[in-house]
Amino acid sequence: MASKPEITPSDLPTRTVRSADGTIVRKKVVQADSMTFAQDLLAAFRSNVRRARAEQRKRARAAKKAS
Repeated sequence: MASKPEITPSDLPTRTVRSADGTIVRKKVVQADSMTFAQDLLAAFRSNVRRARAEQRKRARAAKKAS
C-alpha cells in the first residue's frame, strides 16, 4: 500500500488580510475541491495549533517574569 504524500503547512498558500480591528493576519488557504483536501486541512490545523501553543508559551513566560 502506497503512503500518502505528506503535506506540510509550508506547502499551503497563505493570504494576508486585514481583520475587522485593523490588524494584519496571515491565513492558510485550503482549496475545497483539492484532491488532497484532508491532508491540506490537517496541515493547516497543525500550523494553527503550533502557533497557538507558541503564543501560550510566550504569555506564560511573560507572566512568570512579571511575578
